[in-house]
Amino acid sequence: MNNFDKIVYDKIKSFFLLFYNNLNNSNAVVVGLTFDFNNKNKLYTIDDNYKIIKDNIQNPLSGYSISDLIVYDNKVFEYNESFNLIISEAFNNCNLYGIPLYIPDTNKKINKALFLDRDGVLMEDVGYIGEVDRVKIKNDFLGIVKHANEKNYITIVTTNQAGVSYNYYTNDDVKNVHNYLYEEYKKHDAIIDDFYYCPYHIKGNVEEYKLLSVLRKPEAAMHLTACKKYNIDLTSSFMIGDRDSDIIKIPFLKTLLIKTDVYDIVNTDNIVEVNDIYSFLV
Repeated sequence: MNNFDKIVYDKIKSFFLLFYNNLNNSNAVVVGLTFDFNNKNKLYTIDDNYKIIKDNIQNPLSGYSISDLIVYDNKVFEYNESFNLIISEAFNNCNLYGIPLYIPDTNKKINKALFLDRDGVLMEDVGYIGEVDRVKIKNDFLGIVKHANEKNYITIVTTNQAGVSYNYYTNDDVKNVHNYLYEEYKKHDAIIDDFYYCPYHIKGNVEEYKLLSVLRKPEAAMHLTACKKYNIDLTSSFMIGDRDSDIIKIPFLKTLLIKTDVYDIVNTDNIVEVNDIYSFLV
C-alpha cells in the first residue's frame, strides 16, 4: 500500500470511528455495506440515519450485504465472519448501523469521480423523458463536464428512471436518450464516461420493475456499482444534483445541489451556484 492509498484508507476508517462516536452509544456497532446484483449473502436495509432496519431482504436488488469494516467497542476492525454474532445481537437490540462503502483496490489505479444527476442537471427537467426530441441540454454543464475531464474525474450519470416501471417508456428509450446526451456533450469536448439508471419503483405498473430497490437514489447501489468498475475513491468524489434525493446514502461522498424551478430543496446547506462548482473540482 503506497502513501496515497494509506491516506484514503485511513480517511475512511476515521470517518467510521467518528460516526460511531457521534452515536454516543457504547453498544452500537457500525458496519460497511456493499451491493452485488448476484448477492447470496444476508441482506440488509438502512433508514435515513443509517440504522439497519431489516435483515431479511430476499431480492439482491433490494438490499446491501456487510463487508470490509466494522466498528465495535470504539475500535475499527476489518470485517470477517467471526463478528456475525456481535452483528446479530446489535441488530436485535436496535444498535446496528450500516454505511455503504467502497474501499479502492490498491493494486489498480484509484480514480476520483464526478457523479451527475440527469434531469435538471445535464438537461432540463420537463417530466418523464423517453424521446430524444424532448431533450433540452443545459449549456452550463457542458463546461463543467469538460472541466471535470481536464481535472481527471471519471464522469458518471446516475439517474432514477421510474418511467420504465410506470410503462411510460422502455429501457431502450432510456438508452437512446443517454446515447443522444453523450453525443451532444461530446460535440463540445465534454465526455460522459458512463450512465447508470434505476428503472424500479414500488408503485410501478410493470411487474418486473415494481419493487423497492437500493439502486434507486438516494440509496447507494448505483454508485457502489460504478465504484467497483472504476475503482473510485469516494472521499475525493462529488455528486451533483438538483433535489434532496440526490444526497446519496454515502455520507463521505460530498453532494452539491443546484436550484431549479422544478424542486424546492430542503437541505439548503448543500446548495451552490453553478459557476461555483468549478472551484470544487481540483
